[in-house]
Amino acid sequence: MISLALALAAGMADAPAHAQQAETSIGIDADSSGNTATTLGTIDECVEIREDESHEVDIFIRDVTDLLAWEAVLTFEPGVLEVVEEDVQLFMAANEGSDVQDVSREMPGEGRYQLAAFDAADPFAPDSGSGVLARVTVKGVGPGVSELRLPLLDLDEDGNPDRGPLLRDIDVNSIGDVNGDTLFDGPIAEARIAVDASCTDEPGPAAQTASEGGDEGDGVGAVTIVVVVVGVIASVAVGGLAATWAVRRRPSPGG
Repeated sequence: MISLALALAAGMADAPAHAQQAETSIGIDADSSGNTATTLGTIDECVEIREDESHEVDIFIRDVTDLLAWEAVLTFEPGVLEVVEEDVQLFMAANEGSDVQDVSREMPGEGRYQLAAFDAADPFAPDSGSGVLARVTVKGVGPGVSELRLPLLDLDEDGNPDRGPLLRDIDVNSIGDVNGDTLFDGPIAEARIAVDASCTDEPGPAAQTASEGGDEGDGVGAVTIVVVVVGVIASVAVGGLAATWAVRRRPSPGG
């Protein structure tokens, strides 16, 4: 009996105190079919569509904990695709009481689209798990292959990324930030859309060399939104390293 007890105790000591938490990842699914707000189907890397055809792609997230705000820049080939609209009322809106605010916008210059949203619910309604952050409708505008990316961007060319995916949790921590620059450093899946072309073709407009796009207009500009709800003032500044999510309680009347 003593030997058995010692063996069991040794086994318990060697076992991890808790299961290792899965690493958060984000990415683009070239075909939204099979995905719901809180579940993901097969992730497609490329889809072929026709010119003038509209198509939905999903910006997805896996294994996140207590997400309250996020942003990312979607880049694409403007000679092949355009962004028509986005829907962020999916994963973040799944919890009862959520109040998701869409602060997405077109960016100056071509081939960049700012996607951003936060939940202004009171009490807080952070989201955990996996699902669709945004469903983006794109339209084919010319033959060719467009890469879809959520990159880290060095817009001021100082050698350090100052724009990219940013995830904030309920405690104002940057989810997935390893190097301390607030930007997401975890896995990011890319996708492609081929318009009147094959997914195996080289990226870029048909019969043209893929370009990196013009440098005119860096698209940097802080968008500050203040949301006042019962008992809470939430402020979100969207714009590279200036991005913050700050929340403070307002004293109740007479308090």
